[in-house]
Amino acid sequence: MSIDTTDSGASLVGKAVPPGFFVLLAGLVLLVYAESLVGLFSQWWVSEEYGHGLFMPFIAAYIVWQQRGDIFNKPLNSSMSGFYLIFFSLTVLIAATLADLESVKHYSFTLSLAGLVLLFGGWYLLRACLVPIALIVLVIPLPYLLISSLTAGLQLISSELGTWLLRLFGIPVFLEGNIIDMGVYQLQVVEACSGLRYLYPLLSISLLVVYFLRSPMWFKVVLMLSTVPVTIFMNSLRIAITGVLVNAHGTSVAEGFLHDFEGWVVFLAALACLVAEVWLYKVLIRHPGSLSDLFAFDAPNVPEDLTLKTSLGFPIYLLSVVVVLFTGAVVLFVNTSREAYIPDREPFSTFPMRIDNKNVSLSYLESDVLNILRPDDYFLGSYAKKGEEPVSLYMVYYSQQHEGSALHSPRVCIPGGGWIIDEESVAEFQLRGIEQKQAVNRVVIRKGEYTQLVYYWIDQMGTTFTNEYLARASLLKSAVLDNRSDGALVRVNVMVENDNFEKADKQLQMFIAGMSVYLRDHLPE
Repeated sequence: MSIDTTDSGASLVGKAVPPGFFVLLAGLVLLVYAESLVGLFSQWWVSEEYGHGLFMPFIAAYIVWQQRGDIFNKPLNSSMSGFYLIFFSLTVLIAATLADLESVKHYSFTLSLAGLVLLFGGWYLLRACLVPIALIVLVIPLPYLLISSLTAGLQLISSELGTWLLRLFGIPVFLEGNIIDMGVYQLQVVEACSGLRYLYPLLSISLLVVYFLRSPMWFKVVLMLSTVPVTIFMNSLRIAITGVLVNAHGTSVAEGFLHDFEGWVVFLAALACLVAEVWLYKVLIRHPGSLSDLFAFDAPNVPEDLTLKTSLGFPIYLLSVVVVLFTGAVVLFVNTSREAYIPDREPFSTFPMRIDNKNVSLSYLESDVLNILRPDDYFLGSYAKKGEEPVSLYMVYYSQQHEGSALHSPRVCIPGGGWIIDEESVAEFQLRGIEQKQAVNRVVIRKGEYTQLVYYWIDQMGTTFTNEYLARASLLKSAVLDNRSDGALVRVNVMVENDNFEKADKQLQMFIAGMSVYLRDHLPE
């Protein structure tokens, strides 16, 4: 086989492979990802945020078909880079299957799509398919850690802006974290009200508009970026409108059909904002004319003979089939025969009720919080003795971490309670009888005249992490080598009197030293 090197990688010249064999390879890739794709379609079916994903494969296919004139009129050179990309994406699929990371499986699928396009038609065809592939990427649910951080951030911004709008309407309110206190009623800006359910479809729609829009690149970038502030403002306006209706007609308007209907109205208003941006561009920048003149929906130069002018190298194509089949066998084996190892441990219900001469007063999480966290076990209590500020202890344990049920940093939820993070650092201190130092995240939080000192860390298989992303990344190694993904988060906090942080640090460190001897029974190595 002779190889002709071009700027697109290596063009494979040799025994030609009919396009039907490419269809076979694409079908095998779809079969390998079948379990992942079924899960993705199930998420689209039940999700309010990603429900529009059900239409995206058809829209993506239409965009490719619309470019058939350019595709069929130009000779396509297969790129060796496509094989490498397919191989890499399938390797990621195996690792994600072992670690049970659904979002990584889905992103791996989009990489495989890009690899198939490269293998079949090279870089020219990939450029033609970038927008369709991007549309699929935009409807893949984000990883749990990222989405929890985004949700918490948008909740706070929407709460603050919604409170500002309510005061603008002359309604006195008090904001504490994500709770807007109106006196007779409290509006709680929950996760569903963060605005993400507007942002995801608006991003997809704006990408479609940008693709078909005849305009300079700068305006396309502005239009795409504008979806974020538009979403935040319209979601905050929705919160403010809800507050106005509650103030005028009572609490019943904040729930049920009217609440959902209000959400649809606000989404359509946000969509109208994007249309208004395009209209303003036409009026201010372009010459007068029809709004439809700004869009290119026609298929250019469609030839009568739709024969692909491409040649695939048979050896590399056959190797691709073998790699896909091997990956499919590995994924099938993992899905059908591999069960995660869950080590034995003592439940938190047996954790000592007295530590460092302090007695505990237990507390319990509310059901809506448990539905969000979905832990396998947790402990929440306050240890106190006369003459000292009580030390609060919170521990949460997951026997298996996967999408939607995994550890996340307290930094995500602390602001939701009205606390402001004033200072963050990583502290290390020596524990009695242990050579290795204990590393913790040290956070100072304030609310009004109150100040707390918080220590927290992640414990996974006896290893301490102060970075949640490094902890999450380590799960991939643990899942592959040890078939484990269990882990826990430990958080202790105490009130700080008169800004005496030295005393608060000493109190927390002594408490951790006292409790550390019991942790290993409850947090397996």
